Amino acid sequence: MKKLDFINVIFMLCALAGCSNSIESKTEQTDVLSGNERSQEVNLNQEKPPSLTITFGEKVIKTRQGGYSWSYLDSKTGQMVGIEADSMPSTELVKVKDAVSVNISEPISLKSEKKPLNYEIRVYNHNAEMIATYNDFKDINEKGKAIYEILATWEEGKGIYAVALDIQ
Repeated sequence: MKKLDFINVIFMLCALAGCSNSIESKTEQTDVLSGNERSQEVNLNQEKPPSLTITFGEKVIKTRQGGYSWSYLDSKTGQMVGIEADSMPSTELVKVKDAVSVNISEPISLKSEKKPLNYEIRVYNHNAEMIATYNDFKDINEKGKAIYEILATWEEGKGIYAVALDIQ
């Protein structure tokens, strides 16, 4: 039993040491906001990735948020905080049998409070096997029911989203 307690203490010390590396000075925070290469202002107070929906023509489909890695400014302490949140696999967040029918030939767009810098789409079949990877919904070749995992990247971090679609 004492060996397990010792391992837990070591783990907690390592976790605390890792958190201290995510703290930035106020000067670094100012530099982040004033960067000329940014096309969007960084919202340092948002504590997790934004929600994500997909539109196929007029049809709006909500995704389920999975794990994420995110950094934000804690307004109480003035310190940068880093969060690593884990979740069930995308193939368990949504079920293929609940797939929403969509027409791939309709205009497709991802919508969130803030546009991702980029995203990757992974397609899983009914056996939870990854069968394809894409950088844009317009490139998808698969027809029928599948689980679509979207890995979106913002300046503050990354988020994973899942949705079950029946592509026509």
